[in-house]
Amino acid sequence: MPNSFKNRLMKLPIVSKLVIVGSFVSIVGVFLPWYNDVDKYGIGGIFSGISGPLYLAGTIVLLSGIASFSMIAYRIFDKPIPKIPLKENQFYAFSSSVSLTMLVLSISVFFHSGFGVSLIDKNLGIGVYLGLFGSGIVMLAAIMSMRNRNVSFEVEGSLEPLIEVNDEHRETKPLDLRTEDVGEEAMKVKSAVQDSIEEFTSHAERDSIQSVDTKDIQ
Repeated sequence: MPNSFKNRLMKLPIVSKLVIVGSFVSIVGVFLPWYNDVDKYGIGGIFSGISGPLYLAGTIVLLSGIASFSMIAYRIFDKPIPKIPLKENQFYAFSSSVSLTMLVLSISVFFHSGFGVSLIDKNLGIGVYLGLFGSGIVMLAAIMSMRNRNVSFEVEGSLEPLIEVNDEHRETKPLDLRTEDVGEEAMKVKSAVQDSIEEFTSHAERDSIQSVDTKDIQ
């Protein structure tokens, strides 16, 4: 079907596809082993992202992944995207940076000598690697989106005029010269009207004098 879930997913731009894949990988990684340790007695434990002493960092990574994944899910199901105080690409950059910060913080704490008691073996689990990989993909998608938008905004189109206009002549011509031209035309019109009035008056006076002389003769 043309409007099936698969078609809507395939029509997504590459940036959105990277975000949804990266966020999904991060979410899955939270539920997988993050680290395991073994003490000198051969007793050890395996902890996921939402268990163990660093469960809060894993929870933040999980929430960040869900937030990014949900933004793309809204697009797939043609739902209105919630209003957020950031642009969409900035939101992806923020969520992925938070996830990466929590992952790096967890790694640094885990490998610190003060973490655990009498631990002789420390290993990172696959969940941490998936979290780093997924968050890195989301960050890459955010950077790609920002670069594409910057290019599109910096490129400005220009329209060439169809008729060449001598802007220099138009700008350097004083405005008072145009006023004088208008004044000269007005004076010409005024003098022509006065001449017409005077001519009409003289003809009328001649006609009246001739009529008076004709009456006297009669």
